[in-house]
Amino acid sequence: MIQCSSDKKTKIENKVIDGKASEQIIMTKGFPKFEFTKELHKFGEISAGEIVVCDFFFKNIGSKDLVIKNIETSCGCTAVKWDKKPVAIGEESHITVEFDSKGRYGKQYKVITVFCNTLYGTKELVITAQVK
Repeated sequence: MIQCSSDKKTKIENKVIDGKASEQIIMTKGFPKFEFTKELHKFGEISAGEIVVCDFFFKNIGSKDLVIKNIETSCGCTAVKWDKKPVAIGEESHITVEFDSKGRYGKQYKVITVFCNTLYGTKELVITAQVK
């Protein structure tokens, strides 16, 4: 069975495998797309109680404006800031991440989940640190 959305720019094929339907994207157009300069930031060794900050820079290389709907972190020790305005095609922006190591010790691995209007709807960024 093949289904086409009402948007002529996107086609989705449904295949049945072992009785389960799966969607396979055949052709995608009409979506924004992130291009990050990095998706992982290693703070390295930091002192307990230290607050460290990094930026994740990106460009919208898709064919529609990019909208970040929300950003969630895997821990309350991590905070994020971003410009709430849509990022136009070809434009650049960034997400600022702040990690507070107070009460943390040892290896830290934190995930930042970006909810957006891209094809897959989310993007994960990661920060790591070794707290001494």
